[in-house]
Amino acid sequence: MRSLMANIKQHIYTIVGLTLLGLFSLACLSYPFKLVLGMELYFTSIFTFIALRIFGWKKAVGLAVTVQLLAVAILHESMHLAILSLLELIAASLWTLKKKRRILLPTLLFWIVIGGPYILLAGLSQGLHLNFYLILIVAVLFINALFNALLVDVASTYIPYTRPKSTGRIRLSRMLIDLTVFSIIGSSFLFILNTGHNAERTMISDLGTQAASTANSILESYKQWTGGQVQALALRSWVQLGHLQELIRNSSGFAVNQAVYYDGNGEFIRSFHFNNEDSTLHWIGPGHWTHITGNLHKWEPVNTFTNSPGEKLRETAYVYKLNVDDSTLLLRFSTVKYAEEVVNYYLSQSINVLYMVMVIGSLALFLHRFVIRSIRLLAKITTDLPQQIRTTKSTEWFDSHIEEIYTLIQNFSFVAEQLKQILKESNHHANYDTLTGLANRRHFNEFTQHVLEESSALKQSVAFMFIDLDRFKPINDKLGHGAGDELLVQVADRLKKASGSKAFAARLGGDEFVIVYRDTSKSETLELALHISEQLRIPFIISRQEVNIGGSIGISMTPDDGLDAETVIKHADMAMYIAKERNDHSFVFYEDIAKQLVTDNWDIAHELQSTLENNRLTLHYQPILDNRTGDIVRVEALARWPHPIRGLIPPSDFIPIAEQKNMMGILSEYVIREACIQGKRWSDETQRRLKISVNLSKNQLAQRETAEMIENILNETGFAADLLEIEVTEEAFSEDLELVAASLHDLRNLGVRAWVDDFGKGYSSLAIIDLLPIHGIKLDRLFIQRLSHKNRSVSIIRHMINLANEQGWQVIGEGIEHEEEARLLIDAGCYLLQGYYFGKPMSASQLTRELCPREGTGRGRERDY
Repeated sequence: MRSLMANIKQHIYTIVGLTLLGLFSLACLSYPFKLVLGMELYFTSIFTFIALRIFGWKKAVGLAVTVQLLAVAILHESMHLAILSLLELIAASLWTLKKKRRILLPTLLFWIVIGGPYILLAGLSQGLHLNFYLILIVAVLFINALFNALLVDVASTYIPYTRPKSTGRIRLSRMLIDLTVFSIIGSSFLFILNTGHNAERTMISDLGTQAASTANSILESYKQWTGGQVQALALRSWVQLGHLQELIRNSSGFAVNQAVYYDGNGEFIRSFHFNNEDSTLHWIGPGHWTHITGNLHKWEPVNTFTNSPGEKLRETAYVYKLNVDDSTLLLRFSTVKYAEEVVNYYLSQSINVLYMVMVIGSLALFLHRFVIRSIRLLAKITTDLPQQIRTTKSTEWFDSHIEEIYTLIQNFSFVAEQLKQILKESNHHANYDTLTGLANRRHFNEFTQHVLEESSALKQSVAFMFIDLDRFKPINDKLGHGAGDELLVQVADRLKKASGSKAFAARLGGDEFVIVYRDTSKSETLELALHISEQLRIPFIISRQEVNIGGSIGISMTPDDGLDAETVIKHADMAMYIAKERNDHSFVFYEDIAKQLVTDNWDIAHELQSTLENNRLTLHYQPILDNRTGDIVRVEALARWPHPIRGLIPPSDFIPIAEQKNMMGILSEYVIREACIQGKRWSDETQRRLKISVNLSKNQLAQRETAEMIENILNETGFAADLLEIEVTEEAFSEDLELVAASLHDLRNLGVRAWVDDFGKGYSSLAIIDLLPIHGIKLDRLFIQRLSHKNRSVSIIRHMINLANEQGWQVIGEGIEHEEEARLLIDAGCYLLQGYYFGKPMSASQLTRELCPREGTGRGRERDY
């Protein structure tokens, strides 16, 4: 419907616009601007050119044909001028079809190649000679056409309401060219107007004086005739008529080129011709008479469509009516002298125009060379300046002799260098650990991708060493955070020196380090691991105390232990935990434990499948509080496996195995169904809308069937969709983004909300997350563990919370274990809190006891911070 209304509105706009332009065109043809000697200026092409710019060439040509046909049929416009107008518009239309927007140049070319020669040939074919009259009409029409085209170009470029929407910004060089052209053509056009009026006033004044003097002279000479001569003239004596012709010639001094003698009854007696200029007497036939002054009149021929462009100019006559006794003498005065003067004026103006072209052109060249060229060069350099700053590429600035431009260049140069320095420092902070100076997790992830691609292409082996410091936490708790930081700095220094230039060292967080050793073998890696282990056993001097720590090192190597970053990092991490369990400051190669891990994993996978089939997997629920009310507003469902021999197996042990054995679909469906059943039970028993969040892996989220599975469970259990929440880690957005986004949109359509878990690890960018239907974020517990008034984590978290608020996201702080952490989070604006400090994961029955006494109490668990 909107499209139909828009089309109707557009059609009405087009019809009204073309009608108005057509009426203006006809008005300009009906009332041309009159100049001296019957010359006229027309502004019709202005409106047809405007139609061309606004409505396109088809509608513009149609409008022009209609206007010219009406003008020829009703106004008796010259067929020659009508043809020229149509050809001029067609030439401009062909020009604009070639993506050229300007109309002045095609108009200039048209009148040089077609218009001017056409007028000359048309005039010569009508019997005109190549004289001042013909030259004058060509010059006037030529300047008239150029002025009309220039006016349209200027309007469509600089007047907002006439500029096409697709027109870009105006270049300074273009403005200078337009100013130059407009100065030349505009001044020439104004000169034509001014010269025409001045010449007409001068001509009328001279003709009036000359006509009066000639009339007096004729009358004085006539009075000297004898009665017989007067009687002979009355009797139409050819001899006496010849004397009258001679009298007129002697009295006018060749100013009169034709005369007609009528008797007292107005009967034509005889015509007289002087100067051999013209032998025709068009001016005594039908035409339009205009009284000028005294007995002086102007006669103009009636317009006909067969008139040539210069015909009206040639046939316009200035006639003096002289009464001699009862007879009448009409004297046509010659205007050749005035036409010559006007042409001479125009020739002198042409010289002035050429002079102006040279002066203004020189000025334009000077401005282009010293001003515009510098500005364009500066614009070109600064256009690519952000990219140059990002890549720290050197910028080649230039010099200028103009003070203001030179200052601009210096300012740009100074700002660019400052920004490069700031960006360099920002990149360093973004990629390096502020405490130790080693690469951080983000830089490590980027480097890992790069080094794996490079090693695969060169067929080289890369070793990943995950290092976890032993006894760091007791030292940190005993000596304080300052001592702990000093110890981390010394450890980083030893690792850098021990690993050498071929290795890449990074701190992943806390007391976890990693070393990437390129182009190596197992024997070289073994030697490096021994050296690093020995270095970590050497005592450290912290706060004037000798401190002994050590490190557990897990090592994986490509290609045997994995080809992609996720696999090789996971294997190094697993080897490190095995080394940690040995508690002997040792190092472990993943290759050495892989077979045993496979056997253990197979046993766990087999038992897990049996556990799921027999419904022996349980769910624990960790409460999430809203500090503003003290209420438990939501819980996180966490799977627990009560193994008869191994004890309570946490998800971190059996979920990776479930992913490897493609059991996550069954496991996720089980956990979601059990959580929804329990959630429905709580809703019925406590009458509270308690939200339950369940974790989904990235593989599950990348399957469109997941949303359908969740919808079926909601329908089966009767649990409200808006009370079920899904938690996904940022890792889920690192690949298969389209599938993940589609699943999240499907879930949102069901009413299920999604949260980003462990936010801040760096797997995804904010730009990607912003495009997804996310309800909130859970801050990575690593930020919570670092919280202190003396570090930057508080500031970082505050910025993250502000960012989330601006996006309309809620924020949960998880992993809170101490009162200070909770206080700092609340001060930063985080009100949803989760962690051991508020409650460990508990069974459904335990949480039910927590919920029931709180019913209706509002702020039963609110803490005073």
